[in-house]
Amino acid sequence: MAVDAPARQGPSPYRTLPALCVPLALTMLQSTVLSTALPDIQDDLNGGIQDIQWVISGYSLAFAALMLTGGTCGDRFGRKKTFLTGLAVFLGGAVFSALAGSVWVLVAAQAVLGVGAALLMPNTLSIIRHVFTDSGERGTAIGIWAAVAGAAVAFGPVVGGPLVENFGWEGIFWMYVPIAVLGFVLAVRMVPESSNPERRLDPAGLVLSVAAMSAIVYATIEGGSRGWSDRLVVGTYLAGGVLLIAFVITELRVREPMLDLSFFRDRVFTGSVIAGFVLYFGLFAITYFLMLWLQTVLGWSAVGAGLAILPGMLLAMVSAPLAGWMTSKVGGAIPLGLGILFASLTMFGASLYGADARYAEYWWVVLLVGLGIGLTLTPISTLVMMRVPAARSGMASGASNATRQLGSVFGVAVLGTLLTTRMTDSVRDRLTDAHVPAAARDEVVRAVEAGGAQSAGSGGSSARITALVNEGFVDGLHLAERVGGALLLVTAVAVYFLVRGRDRDDIETELTERTGTEDSGSAGQVAGRL
Repeated sequence: MAVDAPARQGPSPYRTLPALCVPLALTMLQSTVLSTALPDIQDDLNGGIQDIQWVISGYSLAFAALMLTGGTCGDRFGRKKTFLTGLAVFLGGAVFSALAGSVWVLVAAQAVLGVGAALLMPNTLSIIRHVFTDSGERGTAIGIWAAVAGAAVAFGPVVGGPLVENFGWEGIFWMYVPIAVLGFVLAVRMVPESSNPERRLDPAGLVLSVAAMSAIVYATIEGGSRGWSDRLVVGTYLAGGVLLIAFVITELRVREPMLDLSFFRDRVFTGSVIAGFVLYFGLFAITYFLMLWLQTVLGWSAVGAGLAILPGMLLAMVSAPLAGWMTSKVGGAIPLGLGILFASLTMFGASLYGADARYAEYWWVVLLVGLGIGLTLTPISTLVMMRVPAARSGMASGASNATRQLGSVFGVAVLGTLLTTRMTDSVRDRLTDAHVPAAARDEVVRAVEAGGAQSAGSGGSSARITALVNEGFVDGLHLAERVGGALLLVTAVAVYFLVRGRDRDDIETELTERTGTEDSGSAGQVAGRL
């Protein structure tokens, strides 16, 4: 059982939070702000639909593939040092992006941004684990961390729209530069260094983890556009599976693995990781589709759509620190279970509204989105940090964040496929029922398959065709929402029972009490006995 922390000496640990949260906001902002600039990028750089999709996917691929590497390197070489290196790489990627003269140069620049984000993001949590020695304060700090992450996601469209309108799409990346410099200066001054230089590197594990994650993420992104039976997609998945098996075998054999698989013997750690994957798979993917619904079907601008979901994100900012406090007092099972339940209700609730919905009707869904995010992100991160020794916090943070990012990629691809398939069938049936000539019907269906509702409903399409396409999009969206909602509902129950019971215990304390040292062995030595 956790014991009281000794009286603090020296500066307050809270002074480190601005230095950690400013760069964190950049990595999360990048996830949504760029969507407002895609039409301008396509026009300016003469890119096709698939090219433009890779502007977003290039960042996600590098981010997910290298997250575990970033956390483990922080443990070995220094968490502050790795964090600052990542921020410097992110800064370089921002300048590279702003100066890009073609779509594929921009895609490469997005990959550089992803590398930087993968090095800095997991180390933000790892640094918090080291700086905040009191479990209650740590929960509050992670709550603030989660609130900043949620707010950055919400403010992406709000910030991106005016920037693109006034400064072009390059303005987004130039905005990153002063913020990154500010974060760098703050981190140099405020963040203490911590590391475990005696730990050995696991080069085989590093290469295999990056290769396996890259293959799986690439296949998932391409599967959403090429189709899941495509030879390239199937072959890449098989290669990723073989690499993943090789990674597991390697990690079980080496003395100091890149990822200690014994972490997963702890049901609290495993439950938190599962919760993160499914939450990002469902709720964060549907948040992306909701933005499409608001803009494409209901006619909101990008800025207006961002403002529409802003109340939910403000609620997330308030509820995230509260969830951290609840986790430290009553354990993580209650806030985590409730948060995932609210996320499930969000998706079921959103499926009640169609192409003629008014904000006065669905405002409560927006608030549920924020409540689901706020109540889940904090306990997920807090529990992961509590269940491993501080010496391996970067490793655990990298694994947890990589799993969440993987869930987001899978969610957009898999639920996006459900949406597109159902939408295509619905549009075809609606056009047939409306007696639209076969040639015009086939042209619209092809446009739907190629670019979704926005492509099919733009250009010279009549108001009647546009309305039918929007109704088909809503049919597809509702199917994706209900499938995601059902998955989240099952996960809420499963995670509650996995996490409850020992979710307030701190592995660091148990290791110290049992062995008299902070990291005398693997966390699995304790976790295996839980």
